[in-house]
Formats: sequence, C-alpha cells, structure tokens
Amino acid sequence: MDNKGLEKLDQLLLKYGNDDSILSASELDGYFAAIVSGPRQIDPGLWYPHIWAEQLPKWTSEKEGERFTKLAVELMSEAAFMLDEEPDDYEAIFLADEQGKGEKLIVSQWCAGYLRGAQVAGWIEAELPEELEAALASISLHGSEEGVDALNAMSDDEYDASVATVEPAAVALYQYWQQHLEPVLPIRRDETKVGRNDPCTCGSGKKYKQCCMSK
Repeated sequence: MDNKGLEKLDQLLLKYGNDDSILSASELDGYFAAIVSGPRQIDPGLWYPHIWAEQLPKWTSEKEGERFTKLAVELMSEAAFMLDEEPDDYEAIFLADEQGKGEKLIVSQWCAGYLRGAQVAGWIEAELPEELEAALASISLHGSEEGVDALNAMSDDEYDASVATVEPAAVALYQYWQQHLEPVLPIRRDETKVGRNDPCTCGSGKKYKQCCMSK
C-alpha cells in the first residue's frame, strides 16, 4: 500500500474513531498482523467491529465506507502475504520520530494493535513454547502500559535493540500458528440469516450480496 492509502486510513480512523478504537494505519497494521497469524480464520463480522471498539462509524457517504473497507482489506492482505511469502523481508508499518537525534522508530501503536488483534483472534492467552512466549513478550513490552517503565529505563541502544526484535517476533508467531492451524468446521447459525439485499454485517454500507457474501 502506498503512502496515500496509509494517509487516507489515518484520516478515516481519526475522523470516526473514539478513545478506545484503533486510530492509525500503524496500529491497524499490527492488528491485522495478529488477526492473520492466528490458528483460525476470523470472519470480517468479528474483526471489523473491534477496529472501532464496537462503536461503528456513521459514514458520511456509502462511498466513504466502501473506501475504508477496501483499504483495510488491502492492508490485511499485504500483511498476510508478507508474513507467509516473504518473511525475511517482512516490514511492519512503524512510525518515525524525527524530533530526536536522527530517525527513531516508534512501534508502540503497531504493538498495541497487534495485542488487540491477538485478543480478538482468541490466541493471546494460548500456551506457547518458551521461545514464542519470549516473542510475544517483546511485542507486549512496547504495546502495553506494563512495559512503559522498562522502556523509559532503556538507553537508546537498548531501545533500538528491543525494537529490532518486534518484526522477527511477529514472523515467528505467524509461522508457529501456521503449523498449528485448527480445522475449519461448519458452524451452525441459529441467528437470523442475513438477506442478500440486507446491509452487510461488516459495516461497509454495501449490500451483503455486494460485499462479504462473495468472500
């Protein structure tokens, strides 16, 4: 995704977000990295509302909602492709702090999004091998409030070294769960069936037949 697309995501997330929602493309990228890394496929009807902390946006226009959904799906697809097909070249979307000496990567938003995604995907509390626990801990250090004191106590070199572990940690977790995928079983749905012409449950503003029905 180019910078224009990322900037548009930033704008829409800030415009329609709230104090508890995802508010940047960096955070959304981390969120999707965890969603696609889990042992089971996550339906858009689950991951979409959690972007907004269950407070779905009231889009100014149907076109605006469609634009966001298209960009979000593109971002998620890119994360899945890089983690699966090009793990050695995987690059998360981090922020850069150019106010200090040189360029310093800021990974807290991405890591916070990753932890949210792992929670939504239902694997954040799963029992992991020791090396994978360490990988998740390196992300948690930067993405949770519990890590703030430890980060503040680090020297610049220590911080940079810690940041350098985040992307390899995401790759390692993805590869682990790909080896432990859960079988896809048919799900009995007792709730009312979504009609072809009903609004799609993902919140895009499109009709179901024009959106998630074909996925």
